[in-house]
Amino acid sequence: MKAVVIHRHGGPEELVYEDIETPEIGPNDVLINLKAVGLNHFDLDVCGGISGYLSLDMPHILGCEGAGEIAEVGSAVEAFRVGDRVMPFLTTSSGQCRHRICNCALGMDNICLDFDKLGVTRWGTYAEYVKVSQHNVIRMPDGLSYFDAAATQVAYATAWELVINKALVRQGEDVLINAAGSGVGSAAIQVARLAGARIIATAGSDEKLERARQLGADEVINYNKTGDIAEAVMAMTGGRGVDVCIEMVGGRILQQSLAALCLNGRLSTCGAHAGEKVELDMIDFFRKQITMTSCHFAPKSTNTEVLNLVGQGKLRPVIAKSFPLADMRAAHELLASREFYGKIVLNV
Repeated sequence: MKAVVIHRHGGPEELVYEDIETPEIGPNDVLINLKAVGLNHFDLDVCGGISGYLSLDMPHILGCEGAGEIAEVGSAVEAFRVGDRVMPFLTTSSGQCRHRICNCALGMDNICLDFDKLGVTRWGTYAEYVKVSQHNVIRMPDGLSYFDAAATQVAYATAWELVINKALVRQGEDVLINAAGSGVGSAAIQVARLAGARIIATAGSDEKLERARQLGADEVINYNKTGDIAEAVMAMTGGRGVDVCIEMVGGRILQQSLAALCLNGRLSTCGAHAGEKVELDMIDFFRKQITMTSCHFAPKSTNTEVLNLVGQGKLRPVIAKSFPLADMRAAHELLASREFYGKIVLNV
């Protein structure tokens, strides 16, 4: 099969489009013929060897997101057939385990205790075919395009988990959404709008903020021009602060976001590229009765729910640009530049 392969860690120059053996499936596996691949900033970290995971066995195929149809099923697979339109689930699990408390059985298969991840501990989606177990497959709704599906799993399922399942956003609340130009940020704007919230979006450029307004943001803050997000938020809310912040930046942005919360405010986070270790004023934290929560992607149940909403047109993935799989280096260069709005998707 054709695939984008790395033979050592590094930048986009290490991505090689070449022929490699198609994975052989076992009795409980399916082989998916991918039609579209979604890119994520996490891919850059894995490629560069700074993701925090153990060193990869080389050669390796990156990629945790994609969509296609089943090309082959193992002898023990009963739930799927050749030709089914599906997505591989990025945080792989066994479905059941021998741990006293099984997270997968409780619906938290995104944090399986025997953690495994597509594109990290096993070959990923930067290829014509990907092998996954039958427990790690998500069905696509009829009518949903492969491109939209490939742009949905990380950005929209994570955004839904952050906004709805973790932060419990309700109609009429003020919601601050950081990194509004990112895949998760742009998705969170749509999800919060669907929930009936008033949205304040932040980003580092006026162009991205204009796109955020088009998606439904009511107010915007350019954090490269504003000295302090909290001060801007207080001015916009009459000194009260926001009910909720959806945060994925970290560092000083996280500190300012906590300061921007009202009494009983909630902050929900999924990232920290701008600073993984952050000093907090715990006196202010508990006096304001702040709740802080997080998610590591989203379980299959959330993915299925969000895919159906995208299929119904209630959520619409924002695709910044598409490339053919062979142009993965150019796609990674754009991904690293952050000079785009939404998701980058590749056509296989």
